[in-house]
Amino acid sequence: MCGFAGFIDLNHQADPRSRHYRRTWLQAMGRQLARRGPDDEQLWLDEYLAFVFRRLAIIDVAGGQQPIWNEDRTVFVAVNGEIYNHLELRTELRDFHTFRTRSDTEIVLHLYEERGTAALSLLNGMFAIALWDSNRRQLFLARDRLGIKPLYYSQTDTQLIFGSELKALLAHPQCPKQPNWDDLKNPIPRSSYVKDIDMLPGGHYLLYDLATRTVNPSCYWSLEQHFVTDSQNASFAPEDYVVQYGELFVDSVRKRLMSDVPVGMFLSGGLDSSVIAAVAAQSHADLHCFTVIEPCTLLTGDATAAHQLATQLQVPFHPVKFEPTQILNQLNFSLPQFEYFIWMLDAPRFDLEWFFKHELHRYARTIVPDLKVMLLGQGADEFAGGYSNPARTPTADWPTYLATLHTKTLQPFFADRPVPQSWAPWLAAIAASQSTAATSMFQAEMLHRIMELQFHNLWHEDRTASSQGVESRVPFLDHRLVELLAAIPPQYQSALLWDKTIIRHMAQPWLPKEFAQRSKVGFVYGARDRSSIHQLAHQLLVNIFPDFFDKYHNTTFEPFSSDRLLKLFKQAKLDSQSRIDVTYKLLNCIAMIIFHNLCKTQFWNSTIGFLDCPSPLTTDSKFCVAFNQL
Repeated sequence: MCGFAGFIDLNHQADPRSRHYRRTWLQAMGRQLARRGPDDEQLWLDEYLAFVFRRLAIIDVAGGQQPIWNEDRTVFVAVNGEIYNHLELRTELRDFHTFRTRSDTEIVLHLYEERGTAALSLLNGMFAIALWDSNRRQLFLARDRLGIKPLYYSQTDTQLIFGSELKALLAHPQCPKQPNWDDLKNPIPRSSYVKDIDMLPGGHYLLYDLATRTVNPSCYWSLEQHFVTDSQNASFAPEDYVVQYGELFVDSVRKRLMSDVPVGMFLSGGLDSSVIAAVAAQSHADLHCFTVIEPCTLLTGDATAAHQLATQLQVPFHPVKFEPTQILNQLNFSLPQFEYFIWMLDAPRFDLEWFFKHELHRYARTIVPDLKVMLLGQGADEFAGGYSNPARTPTADWPTYLATLHTKTLQPFFADRPVPQSWAPWLAAIAASQSTAATSMFQAEMLHRIMELQFHNLWHEDRTASSQGVESRVPFLDHRLVELLAAIPPQYQSALLWDKTIIRHMAQPWLPKEFAQRSKVGFVYGARDRSSIHQLAHQLLVNIFPDFFDKYHNTTFEPFSSDRLLKLFKQAKLDSQSRIDVTYKLLNCIAMIIFHNLCKTQFWNSTIGFLDCPSPLTTDSKFCVAFNQL
């Protein structure tokens, strides 16, 4: 997990003081990425480009400093993320190259010199790439196929500003700063929450040519190219898909263990994280596994399952106690901490799931200070049928599930709102899939989930991990696995994707049957009784609202009135049926106002240092004792 930011401003040469200003702005942008890359900072300024890189050292810790230059120092590259097949790719280079590091980043540089943008199709990994070709006066930016690593950009008449996080762009004084509240009109947002700042979609790259000043995002990968609609064109028989998926999955996990520093994982106790842990533990006996112990995870059985599996695998297990009546006091949680979360998330939104994951990362770094890599089970459900039969809202069979997709309106995800032009092909593919027979609806759902992952799950997983100097890795989102699932023809989907059958069967050599057959439950919110979560949300609101109102009521309460907020707070304090809904609504109103204030002030020239290590949370020893007595 690293971070970079930069800008090209073609007007700066007219001002003799410009180098000083550019360096000052660049340093401010770098400060916003300090938590993401705490190990090193490198700045580069030339006649055209200003660039800063913040490093989290994972591969070639001593020698992998970025950016990395080619032999004649005409081209440099910087990568946020990892290229897992970099050693294999070294053998595929056509020309002689002198490698100066053991870093996975350097392979991108030399592949680009040989093959240009076609090099992207050879990379297996998660990445955001910035490559500067000084001879061509051209900047190359690219994002991995599924959008695991973030990349923002904003273009004005004379400049391009770009970076790994929104806050880094906002630190530039000439960056647009007007919040885009239209982004909140859908459950999943569409862009950056700020007008005229875009996210480069996954599977895309852009070239910024100084001569033409044009930004044209181009697609180098799309999932619909891998769809199979007729079983006669299928690559395998149904049972062969399970075998092939299992082989690719094991290879994916092993690739994501590539690290020169300790690796851990979030072991929820569900199927996805359990099978990752089982495979990873074969080669990493010191795989530290972290689990949330909270009334909801106990009610669903996830916590108990996680403990059972960790015991069987004989890996270090850390059941982290989240006691709803104590946690806010333990963290001394007040308004500054809530402001930190809005700053950290790059968004006018707040959710307790993100809070839990942030604190789990912080606890992990406290217990294992050298830990910088965390494996996650993210991404399995989206493409393997994980939402087809959840425990809380089961469906009868695959046709019934497809019927719910057929009636589900996917298009309003972007309806009647402007979207980046580069997203148009995906929207067209979704619309085309919806117009076909019901059996192809799951392929439309896959396209929808790609966008949803980038704007929601992968976004918050990236921010909560990077805020603690941790890189999260997602084995189920190896593009080879996703492409294989896309290639399952509709006639085979019922047998392979209903209730995530392909993963359950694939997991059998690695997991006992009781783990492979566990039902899908949501993290934290999966229990039917979620009173502990609601209690925590309400107490959080009570903690922060008085100070929030005192601090912000003299500012513009855009987009809400102060009277309206006071009325909601009084309603939230009442013990009524609407208390829960009002609590969450008001927390998000507060988040929007704080975000608006951050955008409109010069706050971005500083950083927020709250919620650093050490974590005040503890291992739930009572849970361990009770479990061992069963």
